[in-house]
Amino acid sequence: MKVLVALLVTLVAVAYAAPGPRGLFINLEDGEICVNSMQCKSRCCQHDTILGIARCTHKAMENSECSPKTLYGIYYRCPCERGLTCEGDRSIIGAITNTNYGVCLDSTRSKQ
Repeated sequence: MKVLVALLVTLVAVAYAAPGPRGLFINLEDGEICVNSMQCKSRCCQHDTILGIARCTHKAMENSECSPKTLYGIYYRCPCERGLTCEGDRSIIGAITNTNYGVCLDSTRSKQ
């Protein structure tokens, strides 16, 4: 009987310790402060200036300014939504300074 009670108490403790769908460090909603894009549900952590606070935000829509990739996990411009590609000039300096910007285009539409 003592084993059954101990098992029940353990199960209740584990249930309360399990994280909810939104955590403090991952699965952050748009507008919440972040330090890396992996924390955001949208997978984009963006700041406007080098000293600005980064916040989760939605990915770039068609014909919006975008960044193809970041080395640091924080963007000045978010990458494109699924199905779009970020078309623009790319350089090594731009990759280091996180300033390789482009425009989100629908790759299936541009091939027609």
